Amino acid sequence: MIETAINSVERELRKYISQEDEQRTYIYTKILSHLINCWIEVRVLTLAYDHRPFRASNTNDSSTRQWVTALSSIEINEILSASTFKEKWITALNIAICKSYGVNRNRDISLHLSFTPRQRYIALKDIINNELQESYELRNRISHGQWNYAFTNDLQNISQEIMPRLRQENIVDLQLKLKLFKAVAQTVHDLSVSLPTFERDFDKNFKVIEKQRNNSHNRDYGRYKQQLIAKYQRGLQIRRLSEA
Repeated sequence: MIETAINSVERELRKYISQEDEQRTYIYTKILSHLINCWIEVRVLTLAYDHRPFRASNTNDSSTRQWVTALSSIEINEILSASTFKEKWITALNIAICKSYGVNRNRDISLHLSFTPRQRYIALKDIINNELQESYELRNRISHGQWNYAFTNDLQNISQEIMPRLRQENIVDLQLKLKLFKAVAQTVHDLSVSLPTFERDFDKNFKVIEKQRNNSHNRDYGRYKQQLIAKYQRGLQIRRLSEA
């Protein structure tokens, strides 16, 4: 449902960009930003409650099939009780990496992993800590109606750090962010439910993450905007000629 909403808002946003309606462009950019952060927050619940069919080994009766979670009820509660969606994702990552590689979570996780899983763990944790923290800060402002001015946490002053990010968000950056988070979510999910799948697909998924993070596509909002405007103007011209 959230992805459907994202697609719908993107269509409206592209329309307002093409029509050079700056006010509605800004409004729909904020709506899109909020929906993407909702997707990030809800996606970790999908991971926590992931179910797969399980059939007892001593019977072939399909009626005995049950559904089991990849995580225990204690682990699920630990994820859900984390205070922010960044902390939920870090908790899910820590649980998944420790279960998959037999590491005690009471110790320094990275020190007890061999080189390859350690580097993968550090890379994923770094992305979650940095990218999700920024999204969480913007999400809080937008969800509390701070669309034009971002306040500090104590609501006493304007946040000089967050204000520029709030004002400069655009559809291109948000599309890149969503693709990045989808790749991160899939990677952590694979680690949680299937270690062979995680190891097989890690490089493919991380390549997507790096491309979005570094904008390897060289996508530029100014150029994207001008393309939409030009397309809209061509459409108007064609309609005028057909009506003449």
